[in-house]
Amino acid sequence: MATVDVLMAVDVEGALASDNLSSNIYLVDTNKYMGSGNEGQDELKTTLSIGDTIVWSVAPIDPGTNATLVSFSGTAVTDKVIAPVEQTNGSFSSLFQPAGGTPAGTSYQYSATLSFEGKNMTFDPYLIVA
Repeated sequence: MATVDVLMAVDVEGALASDNLSSNIYLVDTNKYMGSGNEGQDELKTTLSIGDTIVWSVAPIDPGTNATLVSFSGTAVTDKVIAPVEQTNGSFSSLFQPAGGTPAGTSYQYSATLSFEGKNMTFDPYLIVA
């Protein structure tokens, strides 16, 4: 079982000015050649094997701003594919646990909510079964 890290780099000032997080967030993961797609975009498709651990963290692009990862929702959460838990360092982690026998290529969308300057904003990436 592997650990896959997802970094959410956010342009806080751009998101606040445009009231649009999706156009101001850039996601990458540590899968490299293992099949993830849309890196550098808001709808990252992270490919995981059943039983892998996924760890999400957020970092503002401008070091003079703050961004906090607040919560997760969406199909992947309601279907209990992931159950993100906040860690002491502000990141969240979860086992990837779709039902046994789930076909490769099955995708689950989730929503992540970030907070900055008292405002919450959400975007919707994907998890893909390897």
